[in-house]
Amino acid sequence: MKPIKMLLLAACFFHPALAQQKLFLADPLEPLYPDSNAVAGYSAEYTLDFPTGAAADVHLLLEASQGSTFRVQASMNGKMLPQSCWSLLTDVPVEQNTGLDSRTEQYKGRPNPFVIRRAPFRIYEVISPLSSPVVQAAAPYTALRLSIPPAFFRKPGTYNIQVTAGHLKGAFTARIHPARLPALKDSRFFYTNWFSLPRMEQWHHVERWSSEWFAMLDKYAAAMAAGRQNCILVPAELIYLKNGKITLEEDKMLRFINVFRRYGFQYFESPHLMYRGEKDDWGNPELQVQLTQRGYNTAAAKRDIDTIMTLVARFTRANGLTHSWLQHISDEPTRTQAQSYSDVVKQVKAIYPEVRIMEATNDRDGLIGAVDIWCPLINDFQENESFFRAREKAGEKVLVYTCLIPGGNWLNRLLDQEKLRQVYFGWGAVRYGTFGYLHWGLNQYNADPFQNSVIHHPAPGAGANNFLPAGDTHIFYPGKHGPLSSLRFEAHRLGIEDYELLARLEQRDALVAKVFRSYTDYDKNVKAYRAARAALLQASR
Repeated sequence: MKPIKMLLLAACFFHPALAQQKLFLADPLEPLYPDSNAVAGYSAEYTLDFPTGAAADVHLLLEASQGSTFRVQASMNGKMLPQSCWSLLTDVPVEQNTGLDSRTEQYKGRPNPFVIRRAPFRIYEVISPLSSPVVQAAAPYTALRLSIPPAFFRKPGTYNIQVTAGHLKGAFTARIHPARLPALKDSRFFYTNWFSLPRMEQWHHVERWSSEWFAMLDKYAAAMAAGRQNCILVPAELIYLKNGKITLEEDKMLRFINVFRRYGFQYFESPHLMYRGEKDDWGNPELQVQLTQRGYNTAAAKRDIDTIMTLVARFTRANGLTHSWLQHISDEPTRTQAQSYSDVVKQVKAIYPEVRIMEATNDRDGLIGAVDIWCPLINDFQENESFFRAREKAGEKVLVYTCLIPGGNWLNRLLDQEKLRQVYFGWGAVRYGTFGYLHWGLNQYNADPFQNSVIHHPAPGAGANNFLPAGDTHIFYPGKHGPLSSLRFEAHRLGIEDYELLARLEQRDALVAKVFRSYTDYDKNVKAYRAARAALLQASR
């Protein structure tokens, strides 16, 4: 071959643009951004440990100029993995940082040093199915997720996965341990994210109770179950008032519940019986019946409760739901409403003695004897642990929740926090012996979640500087064909998987203490957590 032709051929193979392209494998718990990343700590090889029955996940970070195209592929044991294993990570905005105690920094004007990055910024968050193996770079950094289902790992062992993105190559090693996760129906960790049916209908254009609606509901149930959620709120409208008569729509309620039963859901949360009134008056000591808006101190309101709970008791007993039904009375009762709350519970228990009362609580002493499953904020629990230990000794259970509170260094599920915080909810449940976790926001977005992560607080009378922090309203996103999971939801799943294995170990305290001491004292180093998880998997043989 003549020298000139050789030079031309070399120019084709060693184009400067190709030399600038790089591929990194990253831990799914590390934050990835479209504009800048700490790539000095990354390489094209990565190894992770997984239990039997879990998907093996890794992230790919492509550094390339905008418009560059890549064909992404992965193979294992000489066989190409299906495209369904691939997802594109989509970035979302973080407009304000979480506050030092709650909400956002604007609320009290105090800076929060416990965030991963100063706002505003964008972060990769949404897991979107990859529609084509050809990926076009849209930013300095493009992120993808490779998730290999457990069916591809026939037995425990070391699996080597070769990854290519165009001319770039990477190597992912998945070590599958004999430790096996239980099926969702056998999970010992209670987990609920409150689900908005109106948001599902709005974004997916389905009509309530239609066949298309049930098909979409099934997709949401499957996605929740994949993240080890095992409890769902029952639609409030199924207990309704018509022509002055209270009715329970039994056929629809059972059909709704059975969608989730098929995926192994164990618990069903009732609608709240009571509320603080139309103006959400926290200072009103008398609760009102949610359905009829009658104050509880009236004879008519007591008849309403009698009718509702008689219908609920009959339905749940007839359909094998007695031990699955969790009855809410009124959300976040305070000391002001404690007496009214307790009076309602006495009436409910007189009608349906077996039912368990579960509540996100803002009071303690005033609710003793009225709650079977306590759900305090994690800061309330940690700061008043002796109270909740006493409730457990009385035969009651305790789980925890977060919302726009707490901020700072507390565990929460917000977008400007380490994903390890979501993982450690599982480790915290083992450390404290609690029952599980509740969050109000599965898909409660009041704005386009791809464009707005921080929204003004929707409560009546909320001040101009009162915002819900980034991602508080949601941990799912609406996709074209169904729900899309998030990296926060998947991180939470990891922690629940860990809980399932830790809860079986007799000698677990020292292992837990390596990375988690309290809800404000935990190791933020991803490698330290992965080492602890590997030790857990080894000990769980």
